[in-house]
Amino acid sequence: MTPGPRAWTRRHSTAALLGLASLACLSGCDPRSILYFLQPFEPTIAAPGPTLKGKKVVILTHVIPSAQTEYVSLDRELTREVVRLLREKVKKIELVDQEKVWSWIEAHPSWTDPSEAAKAFEADVAIFLEVEQFSVGNPNSPGMLEGIAKTNIQVVEFDHPKNSKGKRQTDQPKEANTIYSDVRDTVFPVRGPIPVDQGVSKASFRQKFLKLAAAEISWHFVEHAPGDDIQDVKFSNNQR
Repeated sequence: MTPGPRAWTRRHSTAALLGLASLACLSGCDPRSILYFLQPFEPTIAAPGPTLKGKKVVILTHVIPSAQTEYVSLDRELTREVVRLLREKVKKIELVDQEKVWSWIEAHPSWTDPSEAAKAFEADVAIFLEVEQFSVGNPNSPGMLEGIAKTNIQVVEFDHPKNSKGKRQTDQPKEANTIYSDVRDTVFPVRGPIPVDQGVSKASFRQKFLKLAAAEISWHFVEHAPGDDIQDVKFSNNQR
């Protein structure tokens, strides 16, 4: 049987890659590195959480008192960064304006169920972030900077129930169901604390750590490259 055009393409591509790998061997390089960079796509780590593509999403963040410490605006800052990342990386997502969300929270101080906000804003999904721990200094190690955060992530879907075949029953009232729950622990830097005398201010360290914590939370909903796990511990001069 004569090979089809796709078979020929695969053969020629493989031959080309092997040829380049052979040249790499002759030059003393590891051919595996050549093959890695010549892959037709960059490998990514899939998000463990539900897809938010095409969904209307409301995000609620609560910082428990013991984690609030001196960062009174931690809930707003963390939410703002997570919203930015999701808006940037999730296609066709509709995020409820955070100012409206904060106004709703202030008007409903006794709310306990994220689905209440989903219902109020007619959202498909409510993401509840409960910050259990967030600190950039260890009382037992004065003069050292180390970011430690723990965030509980809960996703509640507000939608019509489905029948046995998985079809939405739009004639039935919408129901709230928790479809995802996880905990995100973030440590920065993973290699160990940074001495304050290195010229890094506590404020700049905290800002970088906040962005890292938000990025790792977003990874529950968006795929990311393996290289993103490598922490950036460089601070520019204007951050010192």
